[in-house]
Amino acid sequence: MIKNVFIFVANLFRIFSFLTEEVTLICKIDNIGDYLLFRNFLEKFRDSDFNKNRKVILIGNVAWKDIFEKYDKLSVEKVIWLNLSSLQNNIFYRYGILCLLNTFRIHTIIQPTYSRNLLIDFLVLPLKAKFKYTPLGDELNHIPAIKFKNDHQYTHIIKSENLIPFEFDRNLFFFKNLDPVFSKVKFFLPFEKVTNSKKVISFFIGSSSKNRQLSMENLNYIVNSIRNDNEYQIKILGGNAEFQIGEKLKNLNRGVENLCGELSLPETISEIGNSAVVLTMDSSGLHMAMGTGVSKVFCFSNGNHAFRFVPYPKQYKNLTVFFPPIIELAIGKHPNIVYDSFRNGSLIPIDSIRIDLAVKRILKGLRSE
Repeated sequence: MIKNVFIFVANLFRIFSFLTEEVTLICKIDNIGDYLLFRNFLEKFRDSDFNKNRKVILIGNVAWKDIFEKYDKLSVEKVIWLNLSSLQNNIFYRYGILCLLNTFRIHTIIQPTYSRNLLIDFLVLPLKAKFKYTPLGDELNHIPAIKFKNDHQYTHIIKSENLIPFEFDRNLFFFKNLDPVFSKVKFFLPFEKVTNSKKVISFFIGSSSKNRQLSMENLNYIVNSIRNDNEYQIKILGGNAEFQIGEKLKNLNRGVENLCGELSLPETISEIGNSAVVLTMDSSGLHMAMGTGVSKVFCFSNGNHAFRFVPYPKQYKNLTVFFPPIIELAIGKHPNIVYDSFRNGSLIPIDSIRIDLAVKRILKGLRSE
C-alpha cells in the first residue's frame, strides 16, 4: 500500500515534463570498473542515427564522478548522480530520485548493464518512455522470477546467440545492435602523460572483497622481492581504505612511495598509465592499466566472475594473470569448465595463489622490460 502511494506521488511529477523536449535516458549505476568498460560508447551516442540528436541524460554512480567529469562530461547534456548506499537503504531518497526522473519527457531508455538488479529496474520500469532497451543478461544480481517478469516490461531485449563473457564485448554487442556506428568502438582510457626519472612499478592494492585481497604478508613479499632492482621506483596505489596497508609497506621497504588515498581517480589513472609495469588485484586498477595500454600488467585473481573481467580476451597480449592452483591448472585446457564454475563468483581465497611462482614470473618480465 505504502509503495503504491509513493509511486503515485512520483508519477504526479510527470506534469512537469509536458512542455519539455524529448530526451534519451541512459541508466548506468554500477561500479568503477564497470564504468571504465562502458564509457567509450558514450562519445558516439548523442550524434548516432539511433539517438536522432535527442539530448542525453545519464543516471550515474557518484563513485566514478571524477572520471566522468575529467574525460566524458561533454558526451551528455545532464547527469543525475546517485549514491548507491542511499538508493538501497533510504526509501525517501529512492522515491525522490524517481520523482526527479519523472520530470523529464523521456523518449528512449537505455539500460546497458548485463547483470542488472532490482534497483535498476526500480528506476527504469516505472518511467514512461516509448522505448526501453536492455540486454537479456543473466540472473547474477536478480531474483530469477522477478527478472523474468520485469523483462517483459522492456520494449526491446537484446540477446546474443553466442556466449560473450568479457564485459566490454558484452557492451559492444549491445550497442552495435542499436547502431552499427558502435561496432568500431575500442576500449581505451585517456591519461596525462608525464616523464618519470625512473621506470615506475605501480602496485594497485585495493579490492572490494577480502577473498580478493592479498594478505599483508604476501603484499610485503611481492614488494620486497622486486624493490631491490634500482631501475624501478615502486608506488603503492589505492583508496583511503588501503592507506594503512600502504604505510606498512612503505615502512618495511625503503624507497617505496605510498599514494593510497592521496589521488583522485583521474590522477590514479595517470599514475598507472605512466607506469612501465602495473601489479594489481582483480579490481578497477586492472582496467585502468589495460585501458591506458601499460606494456606489462600482472594481476592476482581468485577467479571471481571468471572471464567477465579477467582474464582479458587473447588479443590483449600485455596481461599476465595469476590464479589459485585449481583454476591455474584448468583454465588453459578447460576454459568452459572454469567459466561455468566461477562465472557467478568465487570464494577461493586469493592467498592460495603460489606467490613465490608469481614473483618469479614478474621478475622475469621485469628483466625483459
